[in-house]
Amino acid sequence: MQKLIYHPVTGEIIPLANLEDKHAFIEDRLYKPKVWQNFFYDEYDQDNKTFGIEIELNTSNDVNVDPQSRVEISKKLLEVLNRDGKHFHIMRDNSVRNGLELVSAPMTYKYWTEKFNVKEVNDLFKQLKLSATIDTGLHIHAGVTHTRRLREVYLQLFAISYPMWIYLSDRRFERLQERYVSTNYFVDKEELRTRYAATIKSLIKTGDSKVNYEGIGYYDYQIEDRYLGLNFFNKKTIEFRMFAGTNDFFDIFKYLTFVKIIVDMVDNISDTRVNDVFDLNTFVKRSQSELMLEETVRYLRFVNSQENKERIYYNNFMFLDSYWYRVSINNVKRKELALKKDVYDDYLKIIKKIDPSSPKHNCAKTQNYMKDIDLLLINEVLEVAFTNEDTVFMIPIRGSTDDIILDKVTANSKYVFLRGISRNFILENF
Repeated sequence: MQKLIYHPVTGEIIPLANLEDKHAFIEDRLYKPKVWQNFFYDEYDQDNKTFGIEIELNTSNDVNVDPQSRVEISKKLLEVLNRDGKHFHIMRDNSVRNGLELVSAPMTYKYWTEKFNVKEVNDLFKQLKLSATIDTGLHIHAGVTHTRRLREVYLQLFAISYPMWIYLSDRRFERLQERYVSTNYFVDKEELRTRYAATIKSLIKTGDSKVNYEGIGYYDYQIEDRYLGLNFFNKKTIEFRMFAGTNDFFDIFKYLTFVKIIVDMVDNISDTRVNDVFDLNTFVKRSQSELMLEETVRYLRFVNSQENKERIYYNNFMFLDSYWYRVSINNVKRKELALKKDVYDDYLKIIKKIDPSSPKHNCAKTQNYMKDIDLLLINEVLEVAFTNEDTVFMIPIRGSTDDIILDKVTANSKYVFLRGISRNFILENF
């Protein structure tokens, strides 16, 4: 029996075998459909907002040896993703090593959550060795035609709930993130920085926050810059860009759910003309996101706890810029980093020479130590792409995306594993 799919460009139902290579994997990284087809679950879903998702993934380094393999990977993806509709097209992404970008059509939240078999897609990603590495991201477009007033409300709610976004986004290494998505506005703007610090302290101490954000203006937010956490460049959509890459559809639906929460809240504020969400407690109550706040607080308390002071190190490695701490082989998960043990020992020797009293590490001696760290680590850091009960799959964070596959006993004997923490979660006086 012939396998039928919806053509990713024309939308026609065709045998998969008839799909041309140039349409399976679109080389033009600027390609956009002439018409975006919207997908609704049923007639009762017609008035609901749609969400488009861009999924950046890395392929194995094998595609450099055999470029045709990326085309074959794309066809296998489309066989599943476009089985019941013109849901996705797949294109080149030059910001990702050996990467491809899965770009969805606009679909309602109900369509997303009812029409896709999450396990099937996740299993396929693993089978095809597609990894969401440190240089990949996930972007969600909400179908919103925004005015200045609406933008102000979105920015207000985003600023108030910023700790939850930072936790959910799971981008652990700031410098690499800032190349393509910056949320620095929410911690650099003086009125927001002081409130954010007070919010973090309140969350650690009490588990909630009544820090008031009322009266802050967001007129200076650069809406013409498309590389911000909240991107308003397209007048018909709002793009949420801050999420780390993932090859897990459960993650994607978790991100999508939180985006929908904020979109629904803005709609409610706009319809009722009642804007009374000026602190995190109110936001959480209105959005019914208590569980997400509990997770955020638990994580904040852990990384800022007294007993972690000696085991969490700041690193200035040029691609990373974050804090990190060791994790045992039994707790290793996707996104952990790995260093050979001798390299890690050399790193500790250098890091301990840095004067912690140096303001923001700006003195000349500290800068020289940071350069030494860069030179030491630049070609040594690996990232865990997959793991199971017995095996760890790692790839370098730059250059090649070849898998290094080790059993856990061997990995534990040769490597140190490290978990990154966004610097926006560590108190300045930590």
